[in-house]
Amino acid sequence: MPRTSQRFPGRAIEEDSILFEDRGAATGQVGSVYRVGNTLYGHDGGGEFDLRSGSGISESQHEDLDSLVHNIAEDAFLEVTRDGSGKVTDVIIWTDSNKTTKIRETNITRTSGKVSQIVKKQYDGTGALIAGQTLTGTVARSSGKVASITWVQT
Repeated sequence: MPRTSQRFPGRAIEEDSILFEDRGAATGQVGSVYRVGNTLYGHDGGGEFDLRSGSGISESQHEDLDSLVHNIAEDAFLEVTRDGSGKVTDVIIWTDSNKTTKIRETNITRTSGKVSQIVKKQYDGTGALIAGQTLTGTVARSSGKVASITWVQT
């Protein structure tokens, strides 16, 4: 296909490249990419960002993403522990069957035989608990049935 101004904006300096003129200042236009001095910037709905600063999204943006894949897309060994009456008290996910490194765990507390609290903990690559990555769920019941679970992250 031949080059057109719509498909290849700007003056090409090598195949599949675009030469950005220096704007001298940020444009503030959502969806724009521009150069100021020797820095290439982008501008999206979240504001302006230096395209070379960092490796993508921030840690807080990552935390906001759907994390289901974090719970299933890994090779792991699952350990389940039970109390004397056979009820599950802990579910621990390890990197392997030798229990080399803990990935995450869920602790289940019961009151009068019914689940009253669930604590989920996330561990780093060395097996150390990650600060701020513990979820505590408190179970509320109505007429003996679960009505809600209130989660608090600590």
